[in-house]
Amino acid sequence: MLSEMKDVLEALSYLATIIGIPVAIGVFWYEKRKERIAGELETYMRSNDKYIGYLTLCLQHPQLMGFDISPDEEDVKTSGLSVEQLTLFTILISTMETGFLLYRTQGSAIKESQYKGWHEYMSYWASRDAFRKAWRAVSSQFDSEFESAMNEIIGTAQQRLQRTALHAAAEPER
Repeated sequence: MLSEMKDVLEALSYLATIIGIPVAIGVFWYEKRKERIAGELETYMRSNDKYIGYLTLCLQHPQLMGFDISPDEEDVKTSGLSVEQLTLFTILISTMETGFLLYRTQGSAIKESQYKGWHEYMSYWASRDAFRKAWRAVSSQFDSEFESAMNEIIGTAQQRLQRTALHAAAEPER
């Protein structure tokens, strides 16, 4: 009986080793990945904070022409916006990009609540003509996935604005 118990316990210890080692490696890998992502996110956030701080300085001192867009550039002239307006919109867009990058990869509960709010906020701004003009002038500065998402949001907003204008034009005057 004691010998059988010893054999069972020995078999269980082998099973624990066979299962435990891969599980431990998996948990270790998962934790290291989380740490790496958290480190990358922290680096991005610090960098973004410094970028927005720099843009704020550019806005406070436009005579120094520190912003990477000049009033003489074709995109600026075409937009009809001042460099100061473009700087303000760049700060706003950078904040939107941060929200997009933070919330798009989160778990479903956070994504449901926070990302939806960011999406609605971006949609609101996308319906404004000055914002769309600024976006065309500065969009290439941003993350490619964010740029694609924002282009889609702007396209949807433009379609909605066109439908609204068509409906308003089709209604008879009273």
